Amino acid sequence: MRCLTSNKQLNKPNKNGGGEMQLVVKVGGWLGLILIEQWATRVCLTGLQAKSESAMMFLLGSGLIVLVGLVVGVGYICRQAWWQSVDHWRQVLCQGGMVLGGLVVISLIMVVIMHGIGQATTANQKNITDWVTSLRGWRQIWLFGHLIIIVPMLEELLFRGLFCRWFLGQHQRWQALVSAGAFASVHEMRLSLSWLLYFGAGLILACLYQRQHDLRLNWVVHSLYNGLSLI
Repeated sequence: MRCLTSNKQLNKPNKNGGGEMQLVVKVGGWLGLILIEQWATRVCLTGLQAKSESAMMFLLGSGLIVLVGLVVGVGYICRQAWWQSVDHWRQVLCQGGMVLGGLVVISLIMVVIMHGIGQATTANQKNITDWVTSLRGWRQIWLFGHLIIIVPMLEELLFRGLFCRWFLGQHQRWQALVSAGAFASVHEMRLSLSWLLYFGAGLILACLYQRQHDLRLNWVVHSLYNGLSLI
């Protein structure tokens, strides 16, 4: 009887183990998508500065194919938050405008603080400025399009859409905090005023998505914010 009981216990499915394994797979997959997005973006930026036309076309083409594949794949997973209908456009637009204003205000406050301690801007913003000033003609236009259209779309899909779909669904406060921390860490690896700026922006965007569940609104606000930061 003891042996029979032991065999039954061994044959019982370990629900906790299965859940933990599923979580590990999701975390690994999500981090993998972030790394792929970062790599493809770097390939495109390298292609913009390539001297050879053939190298430029190859790098831009390969990087863009990966980015478009990410948009299509993750966009399909998050399709319910991407294609839902909006009944009250005025309320949605007002909320988006308030969030954009909040992002601008927090950025201005951080810029003032940075200037007060002798720091001109964030490291990420400095790199973007260097890229923009080093390019001319259509390459500069392409970079602007990438920063204003493609990057916000992918970041909203990954850091808001997919993250909120896969992780901490019953704990929205932690969900917003963790997603904002991951968003900040991608833009600034060390804890600093720059990290706090991106954390604040990520937290505001996460709260907007939790309230509206509309990635289109997040994308528009994020795109406008990126556009304003390039002026």
